[in-house]
Amino acid sequence: MRDFNNGRDINVNGDFNINDSSENEFKLYIHCSNEILLADRPFRAENIKIEQRRKVRRLIPTYVFVIILAFASAIWAMYNGKTDLIAILMGGVSALLGYKSIIMTIEPNDFQKEEQAAVNEISKILKQRRVE
Repeated sequence: MRDFNNGRDINVNGDFNINDSSENEFKLYIHCSNEILLADRPFRAENIKIEQRRKVRRLIPTYVFVIILAFASAIWAMYNGKTDLIAILMGGVSALLGYKSIIMTIEPNDFQKEEQAAVNEISKILKQRRVE
């Protein structure tokens, strides 16, 4: 509202309504019908699965790199016949990258958390309405 009074040449006395003529109508889940909620819940659950597949696909190069690094470390140690600093570092980096990539795969990201919260809210509303 400060933009309207910026030059003091526009005065709004009373109500001020803005109509943006948008076609999108945002409704809270509590105001939606049971049919809309029942249709939206599988859509949200599918979004979670799609995002999980995307995460795994994005991390496949990291998995491959970790496996190659682990085998290279084992071959290096076997070739030299003793454990040296390079084999230990390569094995340690491989273990660390493997651990981090598994954690990134298992933990839900922000999008998945939001979608899961929406699914939980829909389920809660449907239980309150005794639909389920």
